Amino acid sequence: MSNKHIKFSLTLFFALFIHSDLFSQQQSYGYYKDVLKFSHFFNGGSARVQAIGGASYSLGGDISSISLNPAGLGFFNKKVFSLGYNSNKINNTSLFIGESSSSEKSFQQINNISILLPVKNRSGYFSPGVSECPDCSKLNIGISYIRIKDFTNDRYYRGYNDNNSIIDYFLYDAQGVPLSQISNSEPIQGIGLLQEAYDHYLINPDLDLPGSYFSFVGGFPLQEERIINDGGINKFSLSAGTNINDKIFLGFGTSIYFINYEQTREFYESQYEILNDDGAWEFEGILDFINLKDIFKIKGNGVSTSIGIIFKPINELNIGLNFESKTKYLLKEELDSEIETNYFDYYFQPEDTILGNSISGTALSVSQYNFSSPSKFTIASSYFIKKYGFISADIDFINYSSARIQSYDFNHYPDNQEIINIYKSLAINYRFGIEARLEKFYLRAGYNYLSDPNRISGSINNEKIKKSLGIGYLSKGINLDIAYTSFNSDSRLSSYPIPFNEPIANFSTKNRAVIITLGIRINNR
Repeated sequence: MSNKHIKFSLTLFFALFIHSDLFSQQQSYGYYKDVLKFSHFFNGGSARVQAIGGASYSLGGDISSISLNPAGLGFFNKKVFSLGYNSNKINNTSLFIGESSSSEKSFQQINNISILLPVKNRSGYFSPGVSECPDCSKLNIGISYIRIKDFTNDRYYRGYNDNNSIIDYFLYDAQGVPLSQISNSEPIQGIGLLQEAYDHYLINPDLDLPGSYFSFVGGFPLQEERIINDGGINKFSLSAGTNINDKIFLGFGTSIYFINYEQTREFYESQYEILNDDGAWEFEGILDFINLKDIFKIKGNGVSTSIGIIFKPINELNIGLNFESKTKYLLKEELDSEIETNYFDYYFQPEDTILGNSISGTALSVSQYNFSSPSKFTIASSYFIKKYGFISADIDFINYSSARIQSYDFNHYPDNQEIINIYKSLAINYRFGIEARLEKFYLRAGYNYLSDPNRISGSINNEKIKKSLGIGYLSKGINLDIAYTSFNSDSRLSSYPIPFNEPIANFSTKNRAVIITLGIRINNR
């Protein structure tokens, strides 16, 4: 029995026993990963806030308070306009079946536009010539548009797979599916890729065993794939903050989120080889290559609200509390696939045809669903050392298991059950930072820890640690801040799901960024 026949027998065996359960879930299963994709990220903010590790929920007086803790707006006495820019560099190293590869991605963007407008000060509404009222409260309004997460990335892997081919996955997924469906000229939801594999003669019906399929390609290939991610999550916030006697600061805000996620995966197989009778690898000469390209997009909007307080029990100490509600998203996803095959003019006798090059695509798959990300409660404090600087720390409490998926386009129950099963009901993130003042210059450092939301330990740890350094300059009318941040992360990707020897690529990612923020302060009187 050839190697290919052995692989087919194993595939058929597992298909008969577990295919029905897997296939029925395949249409919806996987949406639970949105919890990591859309709810697990570092806070955005100005270069000053980034430099101190994001530990700013009790700090106040920074433009980032608009989108973080709106109570911090009560510290301002002037109009402020702020513009932020960042430059990112991402390096990826992959390991796939013993072979290492690398890729790199750089990009720049405007990451923050904010404006703060005082509405009422200690003399009442802003107007010249009105006497001050030390006991009166004041009110500030802030508007910001900020980038809180980037999906941009470029990953690549390659290696010789001596265990299976993507054709084995097509065979595995096809077993038990009626030929009338796979050979149908009209696209059928859920098996569109199998229909394309059939049209390209990668899988062929076994006429002696209905619902079974085989392949005449028996070689093991060189596999490579490039995964390009683009887009991000942007946050538009409108917040108000007030100050009562410089002791209690209250704030309320609402935010609109804009999600734009796009992933392009291009998978390529070539150089199919078989073992000859002497135990040496030799070129099979049937199929030149398979090129499979998937384009996956998610777009949508979400809304959340936040309420915060900062109070000063003593002049040197700030204590902050902030609650951000669940974010309710309405999302739309699209999936489009294209497959290209190139044969070495292979003669397929059952249909008396010569196979060459062929390109075709699946029908566009579109669905809509609602996603509720978990709420967040933050406790924070800052201690000021006269005018020489401060130490600041934040702690977040998040129930990731409270996230939910809802849709009329697919069965969302398996995903919601998976969210409950694998995500923590209490995850703790923390941040701390320091700032030292040297006349008009400031030196900063920070540490930002993002915990792993998974309750079940796996081979990939999703916790992230961001370290940062920064410098700032403050004059009467402007402030210029620069921050440098770095963090590493690991991820893994399956080329295709198949029992036994599933091909897995492991990635190690290094993310480095330089953030620059310019702030302009304008006296009100």
